[in-house]
Amino acid sequence: MDKWLSHPTAMKILSVVLALLLWAVVHIDTDSSPQTVTSSIDTKTIEAAKINIEGLDEDKFALTAMEPTVVRIDVQGKLTDLLSASSIDDYKVIVDVKDVKPGIQELPLVVKLPKGIQLVAMSPRTVTVQLEEIVTKTFDLQVVAEGKPAEGFVAGEPAAVTLSTEAAGPGIEVTLPKDDMQRVGSVVASVNIEGADKTVTDKKAKVVVYDTDGLEMTNAIVDPSTVMVEVKVTPPFKKVPLQVRYTGTLPEGVSIESIKPEIEEVTVYGDQKTIDALTVFDGVVFDLSKVKASGTFKVKTQLIDGIKSVDPSEISISVFVDPTVTRTFTGMAINMEGLAEGLTAVVRAPVSGKYDLTVSGAESILSKVEANQITITASLAGLGPGVHTVPLDVVLPAYVQTVAADGQPLSVTIEIVDDGSIGAGTGVETPPDETGTTPSVTPSATPDPGSGNGNAGGNAANSSE
Repeated sequence: MDKWLSHPTAMKILSVVLALLLWAVVHIDTDSSPQTVTSSIDTKTIEAAKINIEGLDEDKFALTAMEPTVVRIDVQGKLTDLLSASSIDDYKVIVDVKDVKPGIQELPLVVKLPKGIQLVAMSPRTVTVQLEEIVTKTFDLQVVAEGKPAEGFVAGEPAAVTLSTEAAGPGIEVTLPKDDMQRVGSVVASVNIEGADKTVTDKKAKVVVYDTDGLEMTNAIVDPSTVMVEVKVTPPFKKVPLQVRYTGTLPEGVSIESIKPEIEEVTVYGDQKTIDALTVFDGVVFDLSKVKASGTFKVKTQLIDGIKSVDPSEISISVFVDPTVTRTFTGMAINMEGLAEGLTAVVRAPVSGKYDLTVSGAESILSKVEANQITITASLAGLGPGVHTVPLDVVLPAYVQTVAADGQPLSVTIEIVDDGSIGAGTGVETPPDETGTTPSVTPSATPDPGSGNGNAGGNAANSSE
């Protein structure tokens, strides 16, 4: 062996082989081998690619259901392309509903992939969608107060005072799919008044749509979406009838034809005990001396005991006046009341036992007054036997006044006698009757307690007590 290696020809041959091996190691490119080129293409699986909706006319239709909402896709491409499209949003799965009619339909899916990447498989390849027609309807708004005001205060009815955006009408516009619209139960704006001790104003409230089960319909579109609300928070209050009191006198020659406040009730505020006992509010006093002609007059309300405030604080009163005229009613009966038991009374003056009453007022009023609308009463309470001048109490229709001669109070002369003296035969002289004949003395007899009348042709009176 050593002899073969030492031979010159053998050494030359070995040198050539070694040189060829070294050349091959330096010049052969391993990257160009077929096996390496094949390994540069890779695959990728996206388990939950979202399905996107295109072509939906949201002014007319709503997508109310879609099944499924995601799909699985398998793609392939160069490793460098797959690495650059690493986000799931780069792989778009689309369903086109542009020409789809309302209802349930199965539609094909389309995939849009990044450049250089190809679809291998997709599951499923179709999707089921449901479209519903969108409708708009106007609803009345309910404003609800939540919570309780401070102790000693009460809350009034909450109300929307202004709309924060322009609406098409006085209500709230609600937009929903047609089937959902049938489930609308109420449209509500709520305001919190917990602990409030004064009126809550300019409070912004969100408008919420609830279904018939009281659940919020979050898919509802409302216009306006918010409103400005107000809740009156006050002391306890109560509505009571208004009673106007009058002071002063009308100018001479002027009489009231009609006088009427613009409202019949007022709201009074105060402590609970006071307003519970109040049946009428008479804190409006109208000065008649200010009336010169027909017109409307404003009168401020006055606070009475226990009342903190009144709404409204000013009352308008419409007054119509006419020139004053007079009218006389003759032969009016005089009612005698309050005569003590055992006494008899008789009218001595006027001698007729009747009264001629002159009244004044507007002509349009007096022309309609009847005698039976007038009551003349003489109170004999506390009077004993003897002759007495008794003032008369006259009840007249509204806006009619008595006219007294020489400005003196209206009165009559009445004689009161003891029934015992009549029984003794003394008798009581009565005024002449309508024929001018003086009736004879009536013997003692106890009058009918229920009649209210005594002797002398009905001009005397007995107590029924």
